[in-house]
Amino acid sequence: MPRSQQGSPGPGYLPTCWLLAFALFTALAGPTAAQDAGEGRDLYLEVFVNGQPKNLVARITDLGDGVLSADAEELRNSGILPDSVTTRGELRLGDIPGLGWRLIESEQVIRFIVPEGLLAPKVISAGPAERDPFAAEEDAAPVIDHGYGLVLNYGLNLDSWRTAAGETGQSASGSFDSRLFMPMGTFSHGFVLVDDDAGKLSYRRLDSYWRSAFPGRAVQVQLGDIATRGPGWSRPVRLGGLMVERNFGLRPDLLTLPLPGFEGNAALPSTVEVFTNSIRNYSGDVPAGPFRIDDLPIASGSGMARVVVRDVTGRETQIDMPFLVSDALLRPGMADFALSAGRPRLSFGLEGDGYGDDIYGVATLRYGLSQGLTVTAHAEGGPGLTMGGLGVTSRVAHLGTASLSFAHSRADRGEGWLLDLSTELEFGRTRMSGRILRSGGQFSDIAAVTADADLTSSEFPNRIAQLSISRSLGNARDGSASLFLSDLRQADMTSETSLGITYTRQVLGDASLALTAVAQRGAEDDQLVGLQLHMPLGGRRSASVYAEHRREGWRQSMNISGRSKSGVPGWDWRLQATRNDSLSVLGRAAYENRLGRAEVGASTSNGHRSLGLRLDGAVVVAGGGLFLSRSIDDSFAVVDAGAPGVEVSAENRPVGRTGRSGKILVPDLRAYEPNNLSINPEGLPLDAAVGATRKSVRPAHRAGALVSFGVEASAHEALIALVDADGQPLQVGGKVVLNGLDQELLVGFDGEVFALGLQARNEIVVSYGGGRGCSAQFPYTDEPGILTEIRGVPCL
Repeated sequence: MPRSQQGSPGPGYLPTCWLLAFALFTALAGPTAAQDAGEGRDLYLEVFVNGQPKNLVARITDLGDGVLSADAEELRNSGILPDSVTTRGELRLGDIPGLGWRLIESEQVIRFIVPEGLLAPKVISAGPAERDPFAAEEDAAPVIDHGYGLVLNYGLNLDSWRTAAGETGQSASGSFDSRLFMPMGTFSHGFVLVDDDAGKLSYRRLDSYWRSAFPGRAVQVQLGDIATRGPGWSRPVRLGGLMVERNFGLRPDLLTLPLPGFEGNAALPSTVEVFTNSIRNYSGDVPAGPFRIDDLPIASGSGMARVVVRDVTGRETQIDMPFLVSDALLRPGMADFALSAGRPRLSFGLEGDGYGDDIYGVATLRYGLSQGLTVTAHAEGGPGLTMGGLGVTSRVAHLGTASLSFAHSRADRGEGWLLDLSTELEFGRTRMSGRILRSGGQFSDIAAVTADADLTSSEFPNRIAQLSISRSLGNARDGSASLFLSDLRQADMTSETSLGITYTRQVLGDASLALTAVAQRGAEDDQLVGLQLHMPLGGRRSASVYAEHRREGWRQSMNISGRSKSGVPGWDWRLQATRNDSLSVLGRAAYENRLGRAEVGASTSNGHRSLGLRLDGAVVVAGGGLFLSRSIDDSFAVVDAGAPGVEVSAENRPVGRTGRSGKILVPDLRAYEPNNLSINPEGLPLDAAVGATRKSVRPAHRAGALVSFGVEASAHEALIALVDADGQPLQVGGKVVLNGLDQELLVGFDGEVFALGLQARNEIVVSYGGGRGCSAQFPYTDEPGILTEIRGVPCL
């Protein structure tokens, strides 16, 4: 439906004029054949509601004898008919109780008089613009900056020791994470090198897989080693195969959780502000009349929000609104899924690492039915196994959520069932979470049917009961207390019960004190009473003291640690002394910069001494260069500033200067989100041409992108001063053509022209209005790092 805007004519003005012209033409042309047949006469009228213009034109049908009708949806768009009136299609105005109107056909205007109960609320979304994850990829998601490259993260350990008996030894080990990335995806391969019994380094493979992401669909595909996922009661397993899953991390712009909203009615145009914990989460303007604000940006949790409505006269109304935001729920219509199939991986990371012979599949689906209801389905199957379960997660008022799941399995060894009930609730300053899981018969999953027969831990627990209660006792100095209870019964009927209480509070200024008591009964009975005191010492140093008593006796520990003022590059260190049967002392110091991290540690205990060195970092081939860096776990960028020694910043935080190649690697970027990078042009040569000093990049997960600032370190540029036949500077404003190319140059003050891309011999043609002009020839020699000036060039 066309809309118009108040104020000066804009993009919406012409469509409105066309509609008014069309309406006038219709009125002058007289009734059509259809209207003669009794179908009525369509009028296109500007709408006013209770004296306020709605800035839109609606179609109103005159059925004769003063009877008017309109489309119900158009009435809602005009601010009439709330959502509670579910009528659709054409609706006679006289059939709406309480609605009044005045038709002024000569002015092409209809003025509605609407009681408060019939006003439709003005709907405002406080969240980001909605995007459909199932829409076309090129229209749905922001553009991702892809690149090509290779990353090798490494962690190297070298250790030597001497025992109390005088025996010595050395060992070496390493852990590695390599990946090859390109626009179509990333191949990752992890492995470790460890000393074997023969004293040689032995290779152990970890995970190897290819992953392709489709951000527009919020979907990723992984081929190779995978780990299945499912609801909380399911057990993930490692497979060698294929997984297709929804990954909302690919689309940070999507709203996946149901967010709270607020409805109100403003007598005058007003401003609405929403606060939680004294932090303003939202501020916006609303018109007079009923309104609704959806998707308020409130962090996860529950509590009370303060809504402040302030009208144009300054009158203020405050309303307390309960809210609940939980990641256990999905927005209505939002789906999350994971589909996996492959062969079970056995003896992961061990010498007998391999895959089973049979193929198994796992499927999980979560779907948001409403703001407060999410359903879950999970299934596993393969040779000798069929298992499926259904679950539902529901909002419990504004206190929290509760989940109920039931599953049934059928395997070669028998049938079984599982029931799982869990809840998370918050009552003011008290938080409570609980879970009860029961299984019966021979309930089985992939982990149970593919494990070695002698591994009883692979069987599903017979019973799990957990309860946790925590309460804030006031402010930080008053502290908090918590209680937890756990009761576990394994399939072999062995049980283990734990009960624990903790209390923490601030003491002695900024120091914190924690008291803990735990009792455990089962295969091994034990009791623990512990006390810990943590004290900041200023200057980025801190100390802590810990003492505990168990069945074996007392154990005391004291440590002190610190770090340098700057994070990277910078130092950190730690000293620790522990006494139980004997005294143990450990110390370490580490230095980290953009090239990596080096740590040295030493320890002594009961005559045993050891000394170790650890090196962590990464080797990166990307962006046309080879770089040494800190470990890269997420995304990064290679910045090309075009010249060495240029300072580069990420989010206005300096990260370093470019090397001899004019490039630098910037780690720790956020995948699929905009990261702002900038260069300081003061470090560029005088003759450099700068295309931009600030850019935004969206790299893919575990991949990198090249960010070029379009700097030409030697742009073959010069300042040319042109003179006429009398030796006087040329007149300002002449159009300049250099070497036959129109670069939109003009003659400046004192006849000066700043030109780029000069050659050994150059020609300038200058033209003025009225057919006046001149031309000049001059030589040019490039002097890197210097802005060349060529003066007194005659233009004749």
